[in-house]
Amino acid sequence: MKKKIIISLSVIAVIVIIIIIGVIILNKEIIFSKIENNGNNSKGGYIEMTEKRENDFQIDLVYHSPSNRDIHYSAYIPSNIDSLEELPLYITLPGYEGLYFQGVGVNLKYEDFAYIAKELNPNMIILAPQLDDWGKQSAEDTTLLTEYYLKNYNISNTYINGYSGGGETLSLVLDMKPELYTRALLVSSQWDGGYEKLVNSNTQVYFFIGESDSYYGSSSFKETYNELYKRYEEKGLTKEEINKKLILDVRNHEYFTSHGVNDEHGGGGLAAHEESIMKWLLEIE
Repeated sequence: MKKKIIISLSVIAVIVIIIIIGVIILNKEIIFSKIENNGNNSKGGYIEMTEKRENDFQIDLVYHSPSNRDIHYSAYIPSNIDSLEELPLYITLPGYEGLYFQGVGVNLKYEDFAYIAKELNPNMIILAPQLDDWGKQSAEDTTLLTEYYLKNYNISNTYINGYSGGGETLSLVLDMKPELYTRALLVSSQWDGGYEKLVNSNTQVYFFIGESDSYYGSSSFKETYNELYKRYEEKGLTKEEINKKLILDVRNHEYFTSHGVNDEHGGGGLAAHEESIMKWLLEIE
């Protein structure tokens, strides 16, 4: 009789342990699911949300990518997103002052591109990544973040700009996966990427810089423009077709001083306030 009781107690103990283990596993799955689904789906990684907000932007979200990269960024999501059948995606890449190690959300304080884009079209998703540098890894992070939103939202077109170091990053992005982007604006920077993939894509590119940019000069953009132009001609595109795909906008020093800016590189941010440039980038008539 005692043996039967002991055996019964042992069986009960095993059952209890199994139940406890099952509860622990279930709780972990629930917790992970909450984190994952808090980012509007989970195709290709997940978003860790934030309670920080500033001017309708969520500050310092984290995209945990499938490649184990954690990408910090701020985002504006239209409040009426559920009523929109499709919407554009706009991404702005920061210069040195806006990188993540400089402080959370500082890119939005130093650069106006995101806020002005929201004024021009509040019915689009706007992402402002805070990258680690202006090299290959940051370029890959940008494409990963772009692909997540393309997979999880009904995106119509994708627009992107990069200022200063962000422009260098963007040149690498356009060397990796230009097909992800409809239009790109490079501001006060230089070209670090290749040409072949871009030339074979439908991406349109706008270069904006001061003639005597104090950091980069303007020769890199001029050389890149000329090389791309030549390659488009070799593909058989007409001048009219090339001029739709490629724009070089070099401003003289008087343009900057007329806006109260003496340094042409620091004055690159004026591009965000040029309505014609931003409307071109965002395809606004």
